[in-house]
Amino acid sequence: MRRDLVKQLALLLIDWEHRQGRAVDRADLARRINVSRSSLYAYLNGTTLPSTAVFDQLLTALGADAERQRRLSTLRDDIEAAPQRGARGAVPPAPRQLPCVTERFAGRGAELDRLAHLLDKPGGVATVIVAIDGAPGVGKTTLALWWAHQLKERYLDGQLHVDLHGFEQDGPLDPGEALHRFLHALGAAPEAIPDDLDGKSALYRTLLADRKMLVVLDDARSSDQVRPLLPGAGHCLVIVTSRDRLDGLVVREGAHRVTLPVLPRREARDLLRSWLGAERVAAEESTADELIGLCAGLPLALSMVAARAADRPDWPLSALASRLREAPDRLGALGEGSADLDPRSVFRASYTLLPERAARLFRLIGGAYPDIDAHACRALLDADAPPTAELDALTRANLLTEQVIGRFSAHDLLREFARDLARRGAPEEGRSAIGRVLDYYLGTAIRAARAIEPCREADLPPAGPGRPGPLLRDRPEAMAWFAAEMPVLQAAMKQAAAAGFDQHVWRLAWAATVFLRRSGRRTERVALHRIGLDAARCAGDRAVQATSMRLLGDGLNRLGRQGDALPLLRMSLAECESIGDARGVFQTHLSLTRLYDSLGSNAEALAHAERALSASTAVGDPLARADGMIHVTKQRERLGSYDEALPLGRRALGLYRRIGYTEGEAEALRSLGRIEQRLGRLEQAIVRFEQSLELDRLLGDRFWTAHVLRDLAAAQRKAGHPGRARTCRAESLAMFEAMNYPVTDLKGAEAH
Repeated sequence: MRRDLVKQLALLLIDWEHRQGRAVDRADLARRINVSRSSLYAYLNGTTLPSTAVFDQLLTALGADAERQRRLSTLRDDIEAAPQRGARGAVPPAPRQLPCVTERFAGRGAELDRLAHLLDKPGGVATVIVAIDGAPGVGKTTLALWWAHQLKERYLDGQLHVDLHGFEQDGPLDPGEALHRFLHALGAAPEAIPDDLDGKSALYRTLLADRKMLVVLDDARSSDQVRPLLPGAGHCLVIVTSRDRLDGLVVREGAHRVTLPVLPRREARDLLRSWLGAERVAAEESTADELIGLCAGLPLALSMVAARAADRPDWPLSALASRLREAPDRLGALGEGSADLDPRSVFRASYTLLPERAARLFRLIGGAYPDIDAHACRALLDADAPPTAELDALTRANLLTEQVIGRFSAHDLLREFARDLARRGAPEEGRSAIGRVLDYYLGTAIRAARAIEPCREADLPPAGPGRPGPLLRDRPEAMAWFAAEMPVLQAAMKQAAAAGFDQHVWRLAWAATVFLRRSGRRTERVALHRIGLDAARCAGDRAVQATSMRLLGDGLNRLGRQGDALPLLRMSLAECESIGDARGVFQTHLSLTRLYDSLGSNAEALAHAERALSASTAVGDPLARADGMIHVTKQRERLGSYDEALPLGRRALGLYRRIGYTEGEAEALRSLGRIEQRLGRLEQAIVRFEQSLELDRLLGDRFWTAHVLRDLAAAQRKAGHPGRARTCRAESLAMFEAMNYPVTDLKGAEAH
């Protein structure tokens, strides 16, 4: 009957055209009967039965006589009354197009909870659109299909699925072709499907208007590719996956974005267990964790390794880990010739679509940095401004992630891919970029060190050309910059050392000293100054080598390794005396004072402190004079010469205050507090300690804050304030533990 109705309507159209002498303008006809063009197409091809009122308007518009109107109206009513299922020409069965899903799905608990919450919201007239994006190989399709299969019973009108091939070499699937497939699955006759994209999309929306459908659009290239495939108003759910962020879909269509990170360790272990069983993973738990790290938590890579392990149940996981760890090409080892699974091929599909400058930036980052900010990227590209467009292209393609505002990173396998691209690129491009970014880091580090300790500019290295960077208007901003950049500075120094940029390396180590000291990062401090000393030796400058030895010795001393520090400091002193470096001689005597103090050898410490005070005259710097005074003060206090120590300490305090050196003022107040405590003047001691504490907190100096809290606790206890003493001691211990400082042995409390 439906076919007969289509035939009769076609004859009616032909008769109208013969009478009018021209073809029917279907757009005009749709307007005359007050329906959309897509609805008109659906009525004329029989995919949708018009209401009685609309059908009567259509017959009238086409000039049907009374007899013809009665006959066609009766045929229309018979179709409406006929059984809808089981009869010839009836509506086709609901499409069930979801592909199979792996049984080894694991993790993604947080994401599944969020997705479930989206469907729990009160319904409206809009289709729910979920856009799942993430880096190549992160498991977007797996999550989408897993979730879709959990939901399919809710969508009894059917489930549609199409792979849009958004990032394949042959190019993405045309949305018109995807629509043609959908329309065919929904029962549209081939001759009734419009040729143009708009017509197909409109017919598609018409057919879904009263249906509850689940639509999965996998591997979309862009929002424009997806938009024609979206249902209109109704009760449909659309799940889109893409390597692109699909910002347009989020902004214009209100899609809910879910970005997948690599698997956290706990969920990565669950994935391994799903392949290998809980017993095998538990038997080699540390090796399993190493495999997770070698695969960067990327589900694609981890599943490939797990599949190989599952095929070789007699192999220990350590053998697989060893092969991956020692492979000169980790990406190639993961792929092992599987073109559709090779991580390098998967990553390249996204990389090749980048704009030229964004691709260049990705190469220049080169995997050398754990993360990077826009200012460093500006230096890499030698750009006039931060490369916002290029960074946006990389984050939109999920080749970089902006987990912290203004800082961009990638997982280890993407960084390996970037390094591979850099190695294959022009060597001069990479070397020039390294020089520029090192200029940026060095110049900014020196500015930050000045902001933290403005009175110590004489101890900073020369800056070099420099590059534009953040403002760093005050001490907190400078400390925050160092805190964010410290892992990057370490990586940059290693890269610079390997590339022969020795001048940058030792200068960066010097510039970072004040931050490392203030923040109590003792291990990092030693590591940085080891690299700096190696670079200073390569640079061949005796004064630079002597200073770098001293800085490493200071770091080792604070780390409690006085036996390693002492030879370095002695060599530094001898070299400074040999080349006539007065400031170096002064500074090294101070370092030896602190070292012998930490060993409890206070007579030797006092001797070096007095030599430092004497050497400060040759330096000709009031700050050096104050430093010499306070070191002599501390050693006289250690030896019980309180009457000699007190006036000298007061003079040092006054000099620090005139200079405006807050760190020295805090140190002098601590020393005076200890002297007052030794003299039994506990309330005066408490005042001095509290003043010092206030300044140390202001400076962000965790190391000395912890020490003065300890001293304040002792003074409060002796003064009869046990509650205050417990509070101070608890905070002090917590800070020592956070710095991994040996609180059971505080002989090194004065190690600078």
